[in-house]
Amino acid sequence: MICAVITPVGPGHAGLLEQSCAPSVEQAKAWSLGPFAEVRHYVMDDAQGLHGRSNRRNDALRRAVEEGVEWVYFLDADDLLTPNAFEAFGRVIEAEPDLDAVWGLIVTLDAGGEPQLREGQPERIDTYQQFLTAEPFNAVQIGGFIRAEVAARYGFDAGMDTGEDYKLYCQLWANHRCVKRPEIFFVNQRGRHSTGPRSATGRDWSDSVTRQWREKLAEEPVWAEFDDGQGPVRMRLTNPADLIQNAYVRGQFFEADSLAKLKALVKRPRPRIVEVGANIGNHVVWYARHLDAERIYPVEPNPEALKLLDANIEANGICARIDRRGMGLGAGAGEGRFVTETANADNLGATRLVAAEDGGIETRSLDALIGDETVDFIKIDAEGMELAVLEGAARLIARDKPVIWVEVLRPNIMGFVQTWCRKAGYRVVDSTAYHNTVDYFAIPKEAP
Repeated sequence: MICAVITPVGPGHAGLLEQSCAPSVEQAKAWSLGPFAEVRHYVMDDAQGLHGRSNRRNDALRRAVEEGVEWVYFLDADDLLTPNAFEAFGRVIEAEPDLDAVWGLIVTLDAGGEPQLREGQPERIDTYQQFLTAEPFNAVQIGGFIRAEVAARYGFDAGMDTGEDYKLYCQLWANHRCVKRPEIFFVNQRGRHSTGPRSATGRDWSDSVTRQWREKLAEEPVWAEFDDGQGPVRMRLTNPADLIQNAYVRGQFFEADSLAKLKALVKRPRPRIVEVGANIGNHVVWYARHLDAERIYPVEPNPEALKLLDANIEANGICARIDRRGMGLGAGAGEGRFVTETANADNLGATRLVAAEDGGIETRSLDALIGDETVDFIKIDAEGMELAVLEGAARLIARDKPVIWVEVLRPNIMGFVQTWCRKAGYRVVDSTAYHNTVDYFAIPKEAP
């Protein structure tokens, strides 16, 4: 087999090619060719920035196919091939000969010139769904072994100034047998990007790739999977930039620190829990797994969130614990009509209710909604309506004395801490401050 290492050399990169990149290729060839009979280095000059890196890579791909090259490896001029790159690839392809593309671990030189594994990256990726679950920055990079005919089938989108690499990755992972394995093929030297009329910053790349990532997640049902100490959790991913869903990408529940505080506060075994503002089910799933909740009453009016809430409940096998009476409704001081308003598409949890006589969202008081059901804990995230929700739960709270976790907008702090707590006979035992809100944990005054 023949492998071609493809290196486009843009403005400002000629020196890097000669000083480090090209020598690293020769060093790797001298060390071991691995499964290859021959390795060629296609240096594609674009020192004047007249072509663009995508066009130069595409030119090299056409050349590779014409010359009968079986595999290509994309190595930027500011990066270094590891001495054992071809040997390491040989180990992978010998074990899995049907592969069409192979990536290794992401390694970056630190300020002192020492190689460092990028933190947070998955060591192995086997499927398109797993690839989409990983944050692009931590998934794969340009350096990968790809069958030449497969890479040439798609090529790089020359109309894009940045993010064209991720577009190619998505095409390859969606349609071919691709993997990431715990091998190291190259070392990335950050901060040495090429210049020129089509150059882009790291922020430009991130913005482009995040848009593409979001579009792919909308097309493909993808689940973030992580271990929370109780076993595997599955949470639906539709928008990786969403504040809550991004926690799943990082392998944890959103507000994990605050959730952990509940274990010391909610003392009754198998508690019954009301969750006002259940959103997509982050807390609901956690309650079932970590508090062994007997019954959970999610209250969530936003249709967009409800779809994900339903999916996450089912995916984690907790349907039998869920009372659905509040799903599709909002909570307030009493009955009312509202519309939803989401100011930030990347923060679905911040959707608020706006009063409207002909609104399609109805609210109920928790007293009316829950009735005579016993409640041990209430979580309220009502985006400014928290005092109204508490007013509508006066009878329930007086009767059951539940532990309460409430997100309070800063203008409502005095109304909660000074007025409501005194009137209801509660005391604040813990809190977590955010920019616009404070989360308060409150228990009855007579509780130990």
